[in-house]
Amino acid sequence: MEANMDCGCTNCTCDDNMETITNPCPECGTPGNQISEKAVKANLKKEAARNIKGNGIYLCPDEECGVSYYSEDYSLKFDLSDLKRPLWYKKDSDPVIACYCNNITEKQVVDAVEKHDLKSWQDIVFHYREKTLCLCKKINPTGECCTDFFYSVINKTLKSIGKEPVPVPAGCTC
Repeated sequence: MEANMDCGCTNCTCDDNMETITNPCPECGTPGNQISEKAVKANLKKEAARNIKGNGIYLCPDEECGVSYYSEDYSLKFDLSDLKRPLWYKKDSDPVIACYCNNITEKQVVDAVEKHDLKSWQDIVFHYREKTLCLCKKINPTGECCTDFFYSVINKTLKSIGKEPVPVPAGCTC
């Protein structure tokens, strides 16, 4: 039986206790974190995902770099055009996705804060969805939870309209 999380999710897959393994990007040299094969395959187009066969895949964190994922031995390198959806932090991403599990964009978060005075992940997600998903390790292209970025959008918006920021919850909110 699945535990029901405070946010309303019944399927949270987040785990903050993962070891971080890094490897430099073959394009820009920025150290990237190893990402689960499930997350990579869920975010690549089918023709690109077919090439992954336990290669140890890493995510390039550089916002200017055109590489999304690459293999440990550099035999595989995937460009942003190989992705199903844009990486939220890459330059010129459109749309900027704030929550991949529930397909909530940065624009939707801003609208929920500005027009409806909503200030939490739970309130905003339930404003747009009847139920929530929490499959961060599989759906989010970083293999991590969206909490920090989601709340940075909330707080940036609150500040822009002259309101106090809200505390960012520790760990995954979903």
